[in-house]
Amino acid sequence: MKIVSILINDIDLSSDDHDRYLFHYGRDSDVVKESIRRVGLINPVILKKRVDTDGAYNVICGYQRIRACQGLGYERIEATIRDDLNEEETLLLVLHDNMFSRGFNEIEKAIVLRKFLDIGFAYDRVMAKIAPLLEIPPNKNIIDKYLSVLRLDSEIQQSVAGSELELEKVFLLVTLDDVERDVVYRFLFKESVTNINEAKETIRNLLDLKLIKQLEMAELLSSSEITHILSDSKSNKRQKGEKICRLIKSMRYPSISAKEEEFDKSCRAMRLDNDVRINHSRYFEGDEIRVTLKASNEEKLGNNLERLLLNIKNGTFKKIFSLFK
Repeated sequence: MKIVSILINDIDLSSDDHDRYLFHYGRDSDVVKESIRRVGLINPVILKKRVDTDGAYNVICGYQRIRACQGLGYERIEATIRDDLNEEETLLLVLHDNMFSRGFNEIEKAIVLRKFLDIGFAYDRVMAKIAPLLEIPPNKNIIDKYLSVLRLDSEIQQSVAGSELELEKVFLLVTLDDVERDVVYRFLFKESVTNINEAKETIRNLLDLKLIKQLEMAELLSSSEITHILSDSKSNKRQKGEKICRLIKSMRYPSISAKEEEFDKSCRAMRLDNDVRINHSRYFEGDEIRVTLKASNEEKLGNNLERLLLNIKNGTFKKIFSLFK
């Protein structure tokens, strides 16, 4: 394709639809700017003439490079002009150009799906042609979840784009209203760290408590106990997350939480090593415990079995089994 020199002022970078072919989100533009400062513009950008304005161009590929050159004081930029492409062909060009040059973060994947749907792609076609290129399962429910992420506020989207917040956690936030989402994001994902299973259970418990106690999530999560947990400088974010989840669970299931505390206390009293695990059934619904034993040799196996037998004799296990009654 012929390369031409274009005035940057003739490129549309600010109209309502200037980003119609832009998939970029949450990228560090300073990296591109520093690269151009050092070695200049290596690859020309790709533009398309605007049909409604004489002498103006839409950006197809190279938005960051154009902004970087503009910031460096460039007046002109080398470009190729593609006026031979319809909307579908243009978006496919952008998709493949970005896919092979840098890939997509999760927010950008959602943007790609949205843009193809907006130009008239049916869900079946998006699932068959676009989702596999983005490494997204060809499932309408999953695609809808990706699209829902675009409705979240910029702080959460930035966290997703920067791989600070896992997509599964974001899908949990989408199910909440705006106020609930803000407080859950702050307390469970920003000021503390929880895994996906802890987050699911805690959000479920919070929704139950909201109905039981007739309190909003913001009130439940702003308690003095949680404030104390978050202000504890001796605990890291992961430890804070675990404590918050336990606290919320104890509020939702006080009797079960009391049993769990007593169970854990009894297990600690056995003074078993890390190769022995004792677990109870979920919510103490069964009447059995599970003992898991690991050993790399006969001596270690024998020692652990002796400790277990000793705790049977001294009544510690009897105390544990009493919790199931």
